[in-house]
Amino acid sequence: MRVTRFYLLIITVLFTGVLVAQPTVQKGTRMSHLGGHASLQGLGGNLSNAGLSVASGNSFFATPKIALGFGFEFDWAPLTASYVGKIRLQRLVYGNADRRSSLLFDVHSELQRSMSTTLSGSRFGSRSGGAGLGMQYTWWLSETAGIYFWPQMSRTNGGPSGLWEWQLYLPFGVQWTWQKRK
Repeated sequence: MRVTRFYLLIITVLFTGVLVAQPTVQKGTRMSHLGGHASLQGLGGNLSNAGLSVASGNSFFATPKIALGFGFEFDWAPLTASYVGKIRLQRLVYGNADRRSSLLFDVHSELQRSMSTTLSGSRFGSRSGGAGLGMQYTWWLSETAGIYFWPQMSRTNGGPSGLWEWQLYLPFGVQWTWQKRK
């Protein structure tokens, strides 16, 4: 199969999935998300750094519009690693059974643990905290699966200086939703 035909097949499958998407949010609905990225950095043909980042989490709708959630992020590079835990309060502002997309606003609190290794082999770490806002847009491919884009702004002391600063994250990934069976 030629590459152009393969891309056409993917577009056709995604478009067909959008036509039947009907996510329904009600009390007891659960959502899970997973996202991440890998990166390579270099200069003039030489590799200077690599990294991996993974984020996942879960939300539970206590009412048809309000959800409580938690998340976990892991960032790794050859000399550094960090773990971030987040607790969220989310509000559904757009989307339900008659929409192909949804929009959630959230406020969150986070705790981070970072470990670094020097070139000589010694290790040191730090802990930090923060709070922020987010806005998650999900394009539903089916009744249970969608692709999200989730801009998040956090005020944290987890930056390189250790001083309080604003950090912006622009993750995207895959999200699932299901209703708990009684």
